[in-house]
Amino acid sequence: MKFCVLISLLGAAVAAAAPPNVLFIAVDDLRPELGCYGATHMRTPNIDRLASQGRMFTNHYVSVPTCGASRYALMTGLRPTALSDDNNAFLQMPTVLPDQPESWVDLLRRNGWHTVSLGKVTHEPDGYQWNYPVVYDIGRSSAIFPDMRFSWNELLYDHNKWGAQRYPLFAYADGSSRTDNSPAYEIGVDALGKSLPDDAYPDGQTAQAAIEKLREFKEDNRRFCLAVGFAKPHLPFNAPKAYYDLYDPATLPPPYPASKPSGATAATTVQSGEPGVYSAIGDRAVLRRAYFACVSYTDAQVGKVLAELDTLGLADNTIVVLWGDHGWCLDDYTLLGKHVVLERGLHSPLIIRPPASLRPEIYAGVPAKGIVETIDLYPTVAELCGLATPPGPVGNSLVPLLRNPFAPGKNQAYSRYQNLTTVRTPSWRLINNGSGVNDLYDLSAVSYELTNVAAANPAVVSDLAARLAVPGSRPGVTYLAWSAGKPSLADPAADADHDGYANRLEYAAGTDPLVAGSHPASTLDSGVDLSSFGFSSNEFVFSFITATLPNDVTVNPATSLNLQNWSFGSLQFLDAVDLGNSTTRMRFRLTTPNDPKRFFRLGLSEE
Repeated sequence: MKFCVLISLLGAAVAAAAPPNVLFIAVDDLRPELGCYGATHMRTPNIDRLASQGRMFTNHYVSVPTCGASRYALMTGLRPTALSDDNNAFLQMPTVLPDQPESWVDLLRRNGWHTVSLGKVTHEPDGYQWNYPVVYDIGRSSAIFPDMRFSWNELLYDHNKWGAQRYPLFAYADGSSRTDNSPAYEIGVDALGKSLPDDAYPDGQTAQAAIEKLREFKEDNRRFCLAVGFAKPHLPFNAPKAYYDLYDPATLPPPYPASKPSGATAATTVQSGEPGVYSAIGDRAVLRRAYFACVSYTDAQVGKVLAELDTLGLADNTIVVLWGDHGWCLDDYTLLGKHVVLERGLHSPLIIRPPASLRPEIYAGVPAKGIVETIDLYPTVAELCGLATPPGPVGNSLVPLLRNPFAPGKNQAYSRYQNLTTVRTPSWRLINNGSGVNDLYDLSAVSYELTNVAAANPAVVSDLAARLAVPGSRPGVTYLAWSAGKPSLADPAADADHDGYANRLEYAAGTDPLVAGSHPASTLDSGVDLSSFGFSSNEFVFSFITATLPNDVTVNPATSLNLQNWSFGSLQFLDAVDLGNSTTRMRFRLTTPNDPKRFFRLGLSEE
């Protein structure tokens, strides 16, 4: 077999495509305990499949560990403040039409997308503001104004058998809703003890309504933003029996951490009052099973909507985002609920599948491990839709990580709840109790707070306490910024040092375009032992070094049998090793070693 390794600049810029649709899926109280996040006991095949097609963010943090405030930050792209860190956050929304969009949905609406809210997308289950304090059974006339008045062309929600109660979110299968001392979970069965159908609860009906709306969009050929909000696994943990049958309480992993962090200040570990309105919480192992059953129930509804998107031929030009509004403690730290600024309360799932034209084939399904925040979704959707983010939102676009999962994440994530503020870095979490007292947790080895080490690390405490006032950022650069002040690099396709490598390729590979001896490197090695990956010895491995900081270009390998048709198809991604100096070594296994000849080259995919 003959091999030839070429390093060249490919004309691989993505052609301009029609503006994409947006399918946004919000899941209430969903912690990242999913199959795709490594939880082997979970049955979440549909969300797992979405993660395999797009980009899963393993270190995504919400702004506030409560529904309304978290969703407010999501929609506005704003860091939370004392005015927007509780479930009244949407009262901060404008009441008269503002000059700037009130949300990223409004940005899309103003630019030609037909925007629809279905289910619990903002705080309330039908998108309308209900009166506080909590009243469970009040008339629909009590909800007059939407949480977001200027974002939606349509707000859809059928209260169905649950009537005009404020919280069909808390629906039981008999048509009742939560009251004080309601059961904490319900195993949905009919009179014969058989599992109820999915549409016995609101989320099953929401999925069907979403399917019908997608069919309308297809028939009308209308560019859309459809936001679908599923209620489960919010308390009460009600789901059809079929989903309970997926889990045996005896085989489920125990809560972790099993106890409160050693040395934690009292404010850090206050028990949420939410579970207290339910009677007979009962056996905690059964409660865990009930939560997991609800996750699988919601996963099935997500699968129905995604399957219809495929069936209608809309998937290739639709951005799909799946987002959990915060985490949840299932006896972790001995706590139940979400209202804590600890890892279990703030860490939540985020999966983005961009349109087909922007999906990097070689890195599909590879998770991005950098820190990202919920507020980063606003500029991400804007960029994917070809729109400029207006003044106000402070997040950073995740498009560089969609293109290259090894690009760096943010230096920190900020969250707050009531008087507590916290900053999460790759190695630490600092929690300030609002009275000058700080907890510090070392998360470099274990991703959960075990021991308050503030006293032993005063310098770290001082540094992180100062960061509470500073928005997080990521260090990526663009070719324009990288080449600034160097006239010889003005043309990215030129070769400033005449070494045969274009300036843009050197930028993407992290080499110096002004030094002839510094240039991109790639190798093809035979006989590489890949037994640790489950392959036999004597494998062919193609490797190259790439920069991890560029925001606007990614190095991609390609192979060919004839120097005319190039593709990634014969290569399988193996691993990426951080070499320091903002460079990463990529390795790919050749899956067709018996071809009579094979050419290799590096190309660039660009914005």
